Amino acid sequence: MSAGDAPSAASSRARACWCGHPELAPYSADYHVCRACGTLVSRAPLPPEAFTVSADSGELYSKDYWHQRQTEHHGLPDITRRARLDLPERCTHWLSHLLARRLPPARVLELGCAHGGYVALLGWAGYTATGTEMSPWVVEFARQSFGIDALAGPVETQPFAPGSFDVIVLNDVLEHLPTPATTLAQCARLLAPDGFFVIQTPEYKEHLTHADLIATGDIFQRHMDGNNDEHLYLYSRRSAAEFFMRLGFPAVDFANPVYSYDLFFTAARTPLALHSPEEISTALTAQPTGRLVQALLDKAAESTDRGWAIQRLETALKSTR
Repeated sequence: MSAGDAPSAASSRARACWCGHPELAPYSADYHVCRACGTLVSRAPLPPEAFTVSADSGELYSKDYWHQRQTEHHGLPDITRRARLDLPERCTHWLSHLLARRLPPARVLELGCAHGGYVALLGWAGYTATGTEMSPWVVEFARQSFGIDALAGPVETQPFAPGSFDVIVLNDVLEHLPTPATTLAQCARLLAPDGFFVIQTPEYKEHLTHADLIATGDIFQRHMDGNNDEHLYLYSRRSAAEFFMRLGFPAVDFANPVYSYDLFFTAARTPLALHSPEEISTALTAQPTGRLVQALLDKAAESTDRGWAIQRLETALKSTR
């Protein structure tokens, strides 16, 4: 089936698109595609209570998710190993991006903070950072692992005052939200007037059909097939920009992601100015832990540069064969 197929009767009974458009066309066995905004919409008819965590086993985002599902279903490291692996790779990438757009001190909230490594890194850099997670077990894991400020439950239930944060981060979270427009509207109220979002989410490339993904072995297929009970909405560049424009954050700036299959961007009310490396270094070295963060970022940048150099060399060698 392709995105151009006519919508079936089942389409009209499926989960609605976040944009409210009623016409969803078949895309794959697990997803429809919205004809209006270009978002993939899960066919899984899960009720809202399926996304809450009242016990720490047997529920979608309970402790089991971070051990059995991550390792057995996704083929990823469990939360304990990820706490080590993410810090020098994904977390440093995210921090470098943020530092260029908002220097510490600033107030940052991360929805879906997982093991808490990024919240900890933000704190070491000089930010006042808080994380949330659905599972009380994961919150306790993050607190014990990194000593961070972490809260259990959805953001709608937290006692945050309007304008409490300068930045709200959702890394690999937006695709999981059952009512993304409602949740992000609440987040928007928590942002200061000059506040902004930082988002990482899998990228749906609108020009590719499901058959194309299978034929080319596209890694994005891994985010789709068999995962539509947790990846409820998969966004294209167009639909992500439309989502945040409707939310009142039209200045969407796409950046290089850690992994090529992701979207990574900021969404602000007005365009963001960028800080120079000198300004970033001055802000970081104003405190002892910031100096440690600077050293970690320097090493991460060196590793990235070596990776690009190796890739260029491999490309050059292939061209001579």
